[in-house]
Amino acid sequence: MAFKQIPRRYLELAQKWLEGTATPEEKQEFDDWYRDSQDEELSVPDSRGSSEDEYRSRLLDAIGKEIGKGAAPKIYRLSWPGIAAASVLAGLLALGGWFLFSKESPDSGTEAVAVSTDVLPGTDKATLTLGDGTTIELDSTSSGALSKGAGYVIRKTGGELIYEELKGKEVRVTYNTIRIPRGGQFRLTLPDGSKVWLNSESSLRYPTVFNEKDRVVELKGEGYFEVAKNISEGRSRPFKINVNNSELVEVLGTSFNIMAYANERGIKTTLLEGSVKVDKIGTGISRVLKPGQQSVYTANAGFQIRSDINAYDAISWKDGIISYRDADVPAIMRYLERWYDVKVVYEGEVPKRSFTGGFSRNLPLSQALKVLELNNIHFRFADRQITVLP
Repeated sequence: MAFKQIPRRYLELAQKWLEGTATPEEKQEFDDWYRDSQDEELSVPDSRGSSEDEYRSRLLDAIGKEIGKGAAPKIYRLSWPGIAAASVLAGLLALGGWFLFSKESPDSGTEAVAVSTDVLPGTDKATLTLGDGTTIELDSTSSGALSKGAGYVIRKTGGELIYEELKGKEVRVTYNTIRIPRGGQFRLTLPDGSKVWLNSESSLRYPTVFNEKDRVVELKGEGYFEVAKNISEGRSRPFKINVNNSELVEVLGTSFNIMAYANERGIKTTLLEGSVKVDKIGTGISRVLKPGQQSVYTANAGFQIRSDINAYDAISWKDGIISYRDADVPAIMRYLERWYDVKVVYEGEVPKRSFTGGFSRNLPLSQALKVLELNNIHFRFADRQITVLP
């Protein structure tokens, strides 16, 4: 798929917006160009910052701050490319600041929801439980070595936990569990070098050192995995994820996301690179996924393999974006519940609407609700409870 390069002039305007030096006229010029380019496929060069993800996050933060000064967020109508255009989602769409639209026209005259005591977005926080039952609150623990065992050492660096295998040392395998509360997230590097991003209200149980046969971990909630290829005694060691004691996902070296919250509709495994096999435990039923596919398992329908997805939507959370496609109001509100650690209730009939779009996970709750409010979804908010009105 070919993409048109963004003209240098508009990259410079985006950079000035990011740095806070863009004039109102320059912002308007960028807005006008962006809206006129919606039918074209555009690419963002990776020279803008150390990574496209970093560039996108910085732009969203900067534009979110502009919105937070009191101006109503703009509603941008977007064309969503497929998995091959993930780089566009990682850069260009972020330039729009906030993007969300429904199948009905937004109400630009609606006043934003009043949030008397705002709720800040989630942060890096987690609890680590060691094999002997000792617990460590990672968000209040300084970076450095946390624990050392037989054959391994655990280090913390910012919002990441790193396990290092000590070669030549006597090995005694124990199991650790990392738990992410509502309003939290954390990253983890396992002893084999595999990386895991854990979302809010999730947990992962894993050995401190993997055995020679395979690598097995247990997931609840949601996690994005980048599995390292691993060879032992000349053979590849498969990486297996036991999901809620219900599914077994087996891989060798690949990137994928698993969402398995108890209050969501089934278990979703989305593959970005490589291949994975998804087994329904106890049934003998399995499916093999190709990149860009998603398996959805529900008790009523069994396995469904979807290819009509944008795989980046499933992993955008790890890059600081709340992203959704054709999502109904309850689905969006469940996301807000987990990330902002609030409760959602419905007064009367649940609005029957669907939305496609997203916004930065770094925004306070009032700004996130403002986007929905502008699309005719109304709320009351008090005591960390969102009441969705009919």
